Amino acid sequence: MLLKQISLGTLAIVLATFLWSVDGVLIRPKFYNLPAGTLVFLEHLIALIILIPVIIKNRSKLFKLQKQTRFALLWVSLFGGVIGTITITKAFFMAFVGKNSFAEIIILQKLQPVFALILAGIILKEKPPKKFYFWAGIAIFASYLLAVGDKNFSFSGLTTNSLGFWLAILAAFSFGSSTVFGKQLVQKMNFSLVTIWRIIITVFFSGIFLILTNNTTTVWQLDKNQWQLLLVIAIFTGIASMYIYYLGLQKVSASQASIAELFYPISAILLDLFINHKSLTFIQIIGTLLLLFAIYKINQQQDKEKNIPLNKFFSKTLHRLKGKVIQGKQYGQTINIPTANIQISKNPPPSGVYHSIVTIGKQKLIGSTFINEKQNLAEVHLINFNKNIYNKEITINLIAKIRNIQTFKNEDTLTKQIKKDIKLTKKYFSKL
Repeated sequence: MLLKQISLGTLAIVLATFLWSVDGVLIRPKFYNLPAGTLVFLEHLIALIILIPVIIKNRSKLFKLQKQTRFALLWVSLFGGVIGTITITKAFFMAFVGKNSFAEIIILQKLQPVFALILAGIILKEKPPKKFYFWAGIAIFASYLLAVGDKNFSFSGLTTNSLGFWLAILAAFSFGSSTVFGKQLVQKMNFSLVTIWRIIITVFFSGIFLILTNNTTTVWQLDKNQWQLLLVIAIFTGIASMYIYYLGLQKVSASQASIAELFYPISAILLDLFINHKSLTFIQIIGTLLLLFAIYKINQQQDKEKNIPLNKFFSKTLHRLKGKVIQGKQYGQTINIPTANIQISKNPPPSGVYHSIVTIGKQKLIGSTFINEKQNLAEVHLINFNKNIYNKEITINLIAKIRNIQTFKNEDTLTKQIKKDIKLTKKYFSKL
């Protein structure tokens, strides 16, 4: 069910965030005397070595890259894997030696969801309901309360002439934009392949960075304990967390994922509570409750939007079509409105666009379906669904007709009309 998909997606991102907090709070500080670039290169190199058998097994799938995914892969690897990780690591190292406060770095890094929400609207055309932004604002505010605690932190103390300030800002942009481009990737690639490619490309870029900064000799300065910790980072907070994160990102929007990632300060504080025996301040308790409630409300809101009771609509079915999903011209992919296409074997319904209910196994989804009677073809855009279903059998129930076939002057006007059809379908099922 869609309700399960959304909840599991959020939980997966929260779990990945917890693993990153284990790394950030307990492990990474032990490498503060090591150049940040060296640490990033080594953790990804070890992960790559571990994944060699998996890479060999999936080599045929791995190198079948679509053109649309190449830029997104480079961006996620360069900004999420290299620039973001190096800058936030360096910023925390600077805080560790007293050049910046930890609160300042964490506060600035909390701009990450702001960047993600803006870019999700621009790049992915995500338009969450107005209530989403209200609860997103509450979640971001709550994360600030958690980060500040009772440290008497003052925003007037933020200085733009500090290197740590700009490193934290760059890290926030890097991770926020990587969430958006990562979502674009998992719409077109399996989440496990995304993880493998990110590690491969990150090793390449971080290796170049290591050579350019002349820090290759620092690799041999590590002791046995540090090598063991690097192995832990590579397996649990590297491979495992990325697999889990991209699995979750397949099931939720980039906007929703960016808020779920704010669980990081909660998990960091819980680690401090149980391991270092620190107590929560009153402000942190309020922040924790606010953040958890905001994440719950955002998740609940998405559930309501997508978990529409559909069984009662089957009596309105005008036509029922069944077939295996085939590959089309992939025009929908170029405008970020993918479609599942099936060939109609006989008696095609009249050409036009229809509100539809689509069944895939036991799952029921809503969609806008275009029927081309002359070509015996049905193309359906499944709303709030982004899995690869090529060669899977689906049933399309045409519930009501939206419009007949129209002729458009150019691709831009066609795209606008398609988006209008999808909006009408959402409205149709939400009202009835």
